[in-house]
Amino acid sequence: MYYFLNDNMQFSKSGIEHAEINRLNLFKQHGVAAKIVTRMFAMNLHDVLDDAHIDDADLINMFDYFCGSQHVERRPFKLSDFDVPADAIKTRKENHIQVMQRGKLLMIIYLRNDQDEISNVQYFDINGKTIKMVWWDTRGFKCLEQLFDWDGKIAQEAYFGPDGLIHVEKLHYLNHVGKERLTWRVVNYRGTSWTFSGMNNLTRFFYDELNRNDEKNVYICDRTVECAWALFNMETPTKKVLHLHNNHVGDASDMLHSTLNNNYAHALNNWNLWDGVISATPSQTKDVQARFGTDVPAFTIPVGYVSDATLNAEPVPFASRQKHLVVQVARLAPEKQPDQTIEAFRQVHHEFNDAQLEFWGYANGDIQKKLEAQVKKLHLEDVVHFKGYTNDVNAVYNRAQIGTLPSRAEGFSLMLLEAQAHGLPMIANDVKYGPSDIIQDNVSGMLTTDGNVQQLADDMLTLLKDQDKCAEFSTNAYKNAHRYSADAVYDQWATFMHAMEA
Repeated sequence: MYYFLNDNMQFSKSGIEHAEINRLNLFKQHGVAAKIVTRMFAMNLHDVLDDAHIDDADLINMFDYFCGSQHVERRPFKLSDFDVPADAIKTRKENHIQVMQRGKLLMIIYLRNDQDEISNVQYFDINGKTIKMVWWDTRGFKCLEQLFDWDGKIAQEAYFGPDGLIHVEKLHYLNHVGKERLTWRVVNYRGTSWTFSGMNNLTRFFYDELNRNDEKNVYICDRTVECAWALFNMETPTKKVLHLHNNHVGDASDMLHSTLNNNYAHALNNWNLWDGVISATPSQTKDVQARFGTDVPAFTIPVGYVSDATLNAEPVPFASRQKHLVVQVARLAPEKQPDQTIEAFRQVHHEFNDAQLEFWGYANGDIQKKLEAQVKKLHLEDVVHFKGYTNDVNAVYNRAQIGTLPSRAEGFSLMLLEAQAHGLPMIANDVKYGPSDIIQDNVSGMLTTDGNVQQLADDMLTLLKDQDKCAEFSTNAYKNAHRYSADAVYDQWATFMHAMEA
């Protein structure tokens, strides 16, 4: 079994989650047993899986595993299913209902949607302080109960299964210096109860339990900050593989001595604990081995592939694309440098009044507010749009004439691959790693120098002014995508699997 280790799975996904889903689908197509593994509790996890077209059986969540809730028939818990005292007075305000009894606030019932589905209930004591919160999984069973102390802080959490019993507990204690200490308990599991000091120790136990399946398992670690410690400290033997999704150093000009990327520092500082390392590009594989040695087998495997359906689809006629539409499909994050795209686009809009710029992707922190302020300062409010996250990204690629990605660092960039597969010429910074591996410079797109906003603007104008050239680039992008067919990428995974079986 191949386990892909992650922290969580949410509606808004980063490139890492998309890479895992692509990998899962590719393995399934070839009959290779694989599952995504997450460790964070989420009441809507199985809604997320439905939205991402992931079968319940293809993802194992730690809380589902211990609570026996991986496969549960959906029966939403509605307001009509909840009992309140007969003498209570109920007052509804939008999505919540206040319940009063003898002049005192007894509880507040919170609803998920206009279908009167209950999300949680907050209980109060006679002094109006919160004493308890009870939560329901979106599939309809009580999944969490939180108890509060006199200061309004959570003192204890109990996680329930669909059988109505507690299976996991989280205890909040204060140590001798008043700092909170978390203790986890797995209750009545394998005939006993287990206690762990912290989430990492609980995760380690979970990974070991997954490993007790009488198979030769391989754990591929996609989120090292959250998952590597537990993996390193497993008590049962297994193959452990590091998957690098991004640049592993902070300064790409000095790959041998630069400070390590915080996301990979712990993983790489324990280099000899890995049984393999996967990079998405040949140049990163070379750089990693130059710095850390060749004792650990290194593999180069793209994080994504282009499906046969996409490769065989009829190309979008260039004339049907929205003229002068520029898109950037990526998280709104500092390393993606959307501010530079906006600055360059100002010149584009000066040349073409009908030009539009769309950003597609969720925002990290408060960066969207800063970008909106920049747009307002440049008087581009009517032509620069922040569209948010979308599950139909292909429609975005098919509608635009060019795309941009002026990142200061990349690991591979699924966005570039997906864009090329939909005939979208891309202008991207020639940084480590990925853009130069995917884009054919001045053939299917253009490579720019990091920090050179004028070059970015010039290249955007070059393509938009010459519609015939832009159309030619679009045709070449479609052809270029065939290098990353599902079969070609799986051949590289097959080489990796053969090595893991040795």
